[in-house]
Amino acid sequence: MANKFTRFLTGVGDGLLRPKGGLADWRHASRLFLDNSYRLAPRTKFLYYVRFEIDKTISTSPMFNNKHADEIGYLIKTTDLPKFKFETVTKNQYNRKKIYYKNFGYDSINMAFHDDSAGVINAMWALYMGSYIQDRHNPERAFYKTALRPEGSVVDSYRYGLDRAGRSTDFFKSISIYTMSRRRFLGYTLINPKVTNWSHGNMDYTANDFNENTMTIEYESVIYSSGNVSRNTPKGFANLYYDNVPSPLTVAGGGVSTVLGEGGVLDGLQQIFGDVTSGEAFGSVGGFLGTAIKAINTAKNFRGLTKDGIRQEAINILSNPTTIRGTINTVGGVVGAAFPKNSGNTTTTTASQRNLLGD
Repeated sequence: MANKFTRFLTGVGDGLLRPKGGLADWRHASRLFLDNSYRLAPRTKFLYYVRFEIDKTISTSPMFNNKHADEIGYLIKTTDLPKFKFETVTKNQYNRKKIYYKNFGYDSINMAFHDDSAGVINAMWALYMGSYIQDRHNPERAFYKTALRPEGSVVDSYRYGLDRAGRSTDFFKSISIYTMSRRRFLGYTLINPKVTNWSHGNMDYTANDFNENTMTIEYESVIYSSGNVSRNTPKGFANLYYDNVPSPLTVAGGGVSTVLGEGGVLDGLQQIFGDVTSGEAFGSVGGFLGTAIKAINTAKNFRGLTKDGIRQEAINILSNPTTIRGTINTVGGVVGAAFPKNSGNTTTTTASQRNLLGD
């Protein structure tokens, strides 16, 4: 019959031989994805930016060049990233299989555009088609039967198809796709891209979703890049229709009455000190006003601290020390980031998607 002593030995044996018990905890995922300021955290698919570099010497529309050319990248709905393919051959080396590279190629990628009401994407395709296909410039009468070349004539009345009248300039200089995370970007620039397929979508009286234009791109090479995200870095980013109003969860937008966490007192002091030491606080009128607003908000949040709020933050840290890493090293652009309680209230503020510039 079992007794307390045998049960004790059984517990010790299980502890030594099965240190995780019957269920493993979250330690592996936490160390992998949260350590070192979320260095290995996965990228999200919705944080990206596409830049089309158009040779404006070939585009025949000054209005499109000056007003709409930079809007194309903002109307991308989905896009593939570059794809590569090695062609191999297997040799038999004294009955040992050996794989060798025979060729290397770049697989085509697909992009989908919103079919915008202003017709920007439609205009882009019309200009692209017109730069390569002469049919785009011909009047309707060019396709009448009477427009055919008369017998004995050496010159057509109109040009057709790929007869570009000696033009050799390409419409797209390059297409760059940038993925973003933690205020940094990785860039893939497609060299000498060409459209190989285009579709204007389809209409359907029974459908209630949006129409889209799709295209397939082939390219000759890929150039990689990386760097910190800022205004116009990558080129054109945040120049049009970008929300420049600071988030209410940041110090510049008001902040929160907590000691730790983004928008808290320590975060505000750190940002103010950074502005002063970097010279940004006195480099311009805007920089001075921005630092002054941070100082005022930090002072307001400090006055809003309560004993209950500080006690609750201390309890949270003691019960789960890893929360310090999460409150100090914040990650921009992640939906659903939870912040500590504000001024002892029972509600928890949840961050909406913050912009990539940290505003």
